[in-house]
Amino acid sequence: MEFIKWSKAVELNIPILDKQHKKMVNLTNQLHKELELNKKTQIKKTLKLIVDELKNHFETEENLIDESKLPNFISHKLEHQRFYNKVSGLYQNIKAGKSNLTVDDLKSVKVWFFNHLDFKDKKLAEHILSKK
Repeated sequence: MEFIKWSKAVELNIPILDKQHKKMVNLTNQLHKELELNKKTQIKKTLKLIVDELKNHFETEENLIDESKLPNFISHKLEHQRFYNKVSGLYQNIKAGKSNLTVDDLKSVKVWFFNHLDFKDKKLAEHILSKK
C-alpha cells in the first residue's frame, strides 16, 4: 500500500506543479518503503533527492507566484522556507549520523503536503487559472 496516495483530487491543473507534486509523492512513497526495509544507505540518497526536488519545486512555484502577482504571497513563501529548512535539516542530521528517519517524520511530511496543497497551492492555482 502506498504511504501517500495520488489522485485527481489533489491536482491543481497547472501541469508543471502537478508533475512536480506527483514526483515528490513518488519519492516519499519510495522513502517510506526504504524505511520499512531499513535500507539506511538508500534512505540517505532518496532523502537527498527529495531535498533537491523541494528546492526546485519551491523555486518553480515562487516564480509562478511572482509572475501571477499573487496577493498575500509572503506566508506562502515562508511556509516553503520553513519546510525546506526542516527537511534539509533532517537530511543533514541523518547524513551526519545524529539521527535516523522515522515513520513520524514521514507522517509530518504527509500532513504538511496536504495542508499546504489545500490552503496555499489550490489558491495559487485558482489565481493563475483566473488570469487565463
